[in-house]
Amino acid sequence: MARPIRETPILFGEDARRFLARMQERHPESLEVRARRLRNYELMKRAYEEGMREKRAREAANGGIDPCFKKV
Repeated sequence: MARPIRETPILFGEDARRFLARMQERHPESLEVRARRLRNYELMKRAYEEGMREKRAREAANGGIDPCFKKV
């Protein structure tokens, strides 16, 4: 069984200033990393869309019921 999530600590003083300064820093993404991320996104999006097309086809062939998820 999972343990409950602890409460987020509140930062004060120097810790808070350091945190805010760190949040203001910009970390630009390199062109190679961006291209790889977008390529991976498009790959996963196509895989999802293909899976949904197959699911809709199974439902259409079986009167609105997808046999793969019959017991769910």
